[in-house]
Amino acid sequence: MPLPHTCFASAAAALVLALPAMAQEAGYTVEIRGPGEAVQLLERYLDLYKWRSRGIELDELRAVIERTPADAQALLNTAGYFDPQVSARLEGEPGRYRVRVDVTPGPPTQVRRIELSLQGEIDDDPAYRERLLRYLQRDPALGEGRRFTQGGWSTYKRRALNALQFQRYPAAHVVKSEARIEPAAAAADLTLVLNSGPLYRYGEVTVDGLSRYPESLVHDQVRIDPGDEFKRRDLQKLQSDLQDMPHFSTVIVEPVLSGDAPYLAPVHVTVQEAPLHKLTLGVGYSTNTGFRGEVSHRYNNVAGRGWVLDSRVKLEQLEQSLDLGLTFPKEANGYTHRVYFSGERSTSNNLDSDTYKAGISRATKGDRIDRTITLEYLTERRELDDGTTENPQTLALGVQWIRRELDSQRNPRDGSVLQFEAGGGVRGVLSDETFLRLYGRGTHYWPVGDKGVAISRLELGQTLTQDRGGVPTDFLFRAGGSHSVRGYDYESLGVARGGSIQGGRVIATTTLEYQHAVYRDWRAAVFVDHGDAADRWADYSGKTGVGLGARWVSPVGVLGADVAYGLDAQQWRVYFALGMAF
Repeated sequence: MPLPHTCFASAAAALVLALPAMAQEAGYTVEIRGPGEAVQLLERYLDLYKWRSRGIELDELRAVIERTPADAQALLNTAGYFDPQVSARLEGEPGRYRVRVDVTPGPPTQVRRIELSLQGEIDDDPAYRERLLRYLQRDPALGEGRRFTQGGWSTYKRRALNALQFQRYPAAHVVKSEARIEPAAAAADLTLVLNSGPLYRYGEVTVDGLSRYPESLVHDQVRIDPGDEFKRRDLQKLQSDLQDMPHFSTVIVEPVLSGDAPYLAPVHVTVQEAPLHKLTLGVGYSTNTGFRGEVSHRYNNVAGRGWVLDSRVKLEQLEQSLDLGLTFPKEANGYTHRVYFSGERSTSNNLDSDTYKAGISRATKGDRIDRTITLEYLTERRELDDGTTENPQTLALGVQWIRRELDSQRNPRDGSVLQFEAGGGVRGVLSDETFLRLYGRGTHYWPVGDKGVAISRLELGQTLTQDRGGVPTDFLFRAGGSHSVRGYDYESLGVARGGSIQGGRVIATTTLEYQHAVYRDWRAAVFVDHGDAADRWADYSGKTGVGLGARWVSPVGVLGADVAYGLDAQQWRVYFALGMAF
């Protein structure tokens, strides 16, 4: 018999009223009592704690509470607590439920003994075997007398296997892995047996994925000879070298292990080619040189040999430039050669300058150190505000050395960057004046607690010459601006002559800055800068700037804005730089 419509309405109303009450009944808070480390572990992974803001029914909550002791014990086992006591109970009333979890983890388990043994063909080289065993026994993740954790044990096994596979024995595998725990004694006895498998040697190198570029472009980067002992470091180096080339967007280098004698490991290289052409447009603004527009183009296969032709036009309010360059693939010795031409027009502090350069460079880049040697012809026409003109030229030989030791390239908090340069020309050899320019710059980062970083910078330079007027501006020094002494205009510290600021023969600047994280990727900064550029050290008079700033750790690096006050000039200056590419 069908129910009257009024019955359906009453039932629906009752259901609607019951739903909020049901959700309210399921709400609860959690209190976990015990040692801090155990509480933090359970708060991070325990379902009961993670679900406290979910709307679940009371019966489901009771089921979660019932299994909580077992879940908590399993989590504590991973941290080395194998005899924990855990209880959980529901307290309170509907709408004000509280779940109380009491934890007594017991003593942490210590590693009593580790038995690590190697077997297989590695037994034929006892010296290498013993050296590898000594290396593995110094593992920082786990050791006799140290606390046992499941994560530490897993890391120890992985590291031991990777060390064996890294050189000579890429087919090494785990024969036995056992952790025997005695909860009553809070002790762990660990056993790990690894089999090295056969000793592998390199086979031939093959390449897949090429259609636009010649195969020689890859083979010229190969430093692997068939028959050499397998070393995974060689493969990592080859992959890194190829990935750094503009011709490839993706590179995979992997060995193909044969299962039978003579146990060769041919190397298979798979590449995904980058387009032949790359066009980049950019706009931006800098407090040093004003608004900027930029167009750059790169062609990756000149003459069908993988030579890279790049060009760039940059238009700024105070500087305009054109750059052309031809870069040749890296040679077997690790060096890259490049020929280039550039022209630049600039206006800075009433000094107008037109500079043209042509040269060749030889450079190598390592994991930590970059080296560059340059032979360059430079000619300049500069005009002072009073109408005086100078036309210096030089054929200069220069060297540059840069070392980077940073915990992060994008967001450094610990480490340093050192840069040294030396270069000069000789009068009569396409040069108007004999000179030697020496320059050094160092930046150091110190972490301060969890949220702060202190930064110091020192810059020193001197150009040794009799006549500064015969030396191009690029080989002299000016200071001031966002990357120098803040509180002063860009390149406004130098030698005053003819109503303009020219470059001097000496420079010394320094910076002390502290940055503190305030919200996510944002930092506040406070700094003091001091320095000057002059014609002689006797004329040197340091200028000081102080200020505050903000930093944003963006995906491409740290961007910032500063407000600085120049104490000597008694002036405020704002500095920032932003830009985008599309």
